[in-house]
Amino acid sequence: MHCAKKCGLFIVVTLLGVGIASAIATGFAAEWLSVSDKPGKADAIIVLGGDFSRPFQAADLYKQGIAAKVYVSSPVRENSLRLLDEAGVAYPRHEEVYRQVLLQKGVPADAIEFFGKELISTAAEAKIAQALFAGKAKKLIVVTSPYHLRRTRMIFADALPDADIRFVATSYELLPKQWWTSQDAARNVLLEIPKIVFYKIGGRF
Repeated sequence: MHCAKKCGLFIVVTLLGVGIASAIATGFAAEWLSVSDKPGKADAIIVLGGDFSRPFQAADLYKQGIAAKVYVSSPVRENSLRLLDEAGVAYPRHEEVYRQVLLQKGVPADAIEFFGKELISTAAEAKIAQALFAGKAKKLIVVTSPYHLRRTRMIFADALPDADIRFVATSYELLPKQWWTSQDAARNVLLEIPKIVFYKIGGRF
């Protein structure tokens, strides 16, 4: 009986500890995911596929004279958009939207270059960047969303260990500290944590 009480108390204390740790982790999740670097002079700006706010940040960096070239990822066409293609309904490709944003924000056409084709993940983007820049450009700026910074940093550091890479979050997409109060932020954070774990245990696409 005495042992049962001790075991019960241990379980309660353990669960309480896990609950407190989870609460603390929840409060710091946004900050942990979104650590951004201060941009400096670079050989190129790489803007990853995803949210359409990303090319706005890349354009701002270009206009600040950070780099003379902006590389735009060409992600895989989503199945729903392929259906539109087959139905003859015009919908621009993701990278073309990025290009139009950059042009509208003052980046000249000859400073924009697409990289990759039908890229399915951040790991795929990093692999193409490795082929493009290994042994060449030593200073790169990678632009992505705030919630995506931590994983991007891990992946690109593995792909280009000798490069000086700064990771910059787009300021046009917010990640509030209380991320659970925003539907978009909550979805992004809750999806991002498993993706980081998946990458760390060797998962790749």
